[in-house]
Amino acid sequence: MRVCLDIRVLSPRGSGMGTYVANLARALVAGAGQWPELELRLLAGPANLAAADPVVAGLPVLGTTVSPESHPRGDLWEHLVLPGRLRAAGVELLHGPAVQVPLRRRGFQTVSTIHDLVPFTHPETVPRKYVLYMRTLLRLLVRRVDHIIAPSRATRRDLQQVLGVDPARVSVVPEAAGEGFVRQEDPRALERVCRRYGVTRPFVLYLGNLEPRKNLVRLADAFKRAAARLGGGVQLVIGGRQAWLAGRLRAGWRELAVGREVVFPGYIEPEDLPGLMSAATVFAFPSLYEGFGLPVLEALACGAPVLTSHCGSLPEVAGEAALMVDPLDVEQMARALQRLLSDQELRGRLRRAGPARAAEFSWGRAAAETTAVYQRVLGGEAAA
Repeated sequence: MRVCLDIRVLSPRGSGMGTYVANLARALVAGAGQWPELELRLLAGPANLAAADPVVAGLPVLGTTVSPESHPRGDLWEHLVLPGRLRAAGVELLHGPAVQVPLRRRGFQTVSTIHDLVPFTHPETVPRKYVLYMRTLLRLLVRRVDHIIAPSRATRRDLQQVLGVDPARVSVVPEAAGEGFVRQEDPRALERVCRRYGVTRPFVLYLGNLEPRKNLVRLADAFKRAAARLGGGVQLVIGGRQAWLAGRLRAGWRELAVGREVVFPGYIEPEDLPGLMSAATVFAFPSLYEGFGLPVLEALACGAPVLTSHCGSLPEVAGEAALMVDPLDVEQMARALQRLLSDQELRGRLRRAGPARAAEFSWGRAAAETTAVYQRVLGGEAAA
């Protein structure tokens, strides 16, 4: 069973999609003894291999310098050149874990992981060019790919309702928090990581891309209301890179006149994420829509009391281990933040519940279920 995994989304900069690909690849290699029939190789360039786990980077490679983000050159290579290279390498199945696979696929099978349908469900939160490109690609892809992996039942439901995909062609394979996401207890280590990013406790923490879909203007508004009612003395820390349409966020924050109580530390190094999550009084992730919402699971694994949305996949991820709100209702969010910041007993209950909830997900299971999809597709069976 010769399978090629496309890891071209991996880069030293890091990303949500890159985290998924890195963890899946690592787990597939780690579990190789469970599926000896799997002969895994990578579709990658030098930069991708440099960002990969050394054990993963040691796999056989189908090399390329063409990025899937290079349009239209990358698209032409993907759909016209790559199929011939895959056939020449004897690849039986290509897995595109970052959505894309060739639309021409004679001689091999294809599996695509479709993480979300943001261009259809929330087009106002992404650039217009991206909406047009991804809507066209996804409409073509869901008809031609052999099987689809979705990270949540919510995404499978969206695929059915928005694009008319037969649910039997979609396997739900949830993601998981990485091994490093565990509660940090050393007070000196927590103090050091807070000081590194200009953070003082107590604080409400958001981590992720800075883009409109993450609902960060409403979060800042809700925080200001909650902090004022509690008499101040608390920070809101909004960590992450500025992504598309971030100008809208900056304009919203200016209109709210956010002050020094809102801190923007920028990109957080991966090794510092568990420490910041462990130190946070509250982890807030009130996104308008997520295909999975991995930061919520990572925060739960670190024992952070989590406030998140009741939208999309987030209830599937958080279960009963988080407080959920309507992300469009600023006052409801403010009351929930106020409650979490002032109720030590509630925070303690959520701190205990989070790691137990996160432990229900694992990359080992994700790798086993992904391999089962490969086996069923190559065996001609429909993966459930």
